[in-house]
Amino acid sequence: MQNISERREYERYNHEVSIIYAYHNSDKFFNAKMYNFSKGGLCFQSSSAIDPGSDIYVMMEEFAPDTIGSEIYEGYLAEVRWCQKLPESEPTSYQVGVKYYRTMIDQHLEAAD
Repeated sequence: MQNISERREYERYNHEVSIIYAYHNSDKFFNAKMYNFSKGGLCFQSSSAIDPGSDIYVMMEEFAPDTIGSEIYEGYLAEVRWCQKLPESEPTSYQVGVKYYRTMIDQHLEAAD
């Protein structure tokens, strides 16, 4: 049986931080908590279910636009790959996995070439 970490394309890093997300082309943001991330995506917990295949925009809740180099870290457009209800969670919570379409870092590096 193949280990999950052996199937991953990128190394995953545990990091808990508050994030906000919105459906693509929406200005209504929702609070969530990120638990881990990789170069290809991230996993977070939300109080709302999100349909797999949905496009969302994810960014750090405490993003400071005046930070040096902040244009690289503004946020990510991502596709929801899976959403699972967390058993025995009160209030009801969902774990959501997303895959980045293209990170702001990739865009920045391409622009520099």
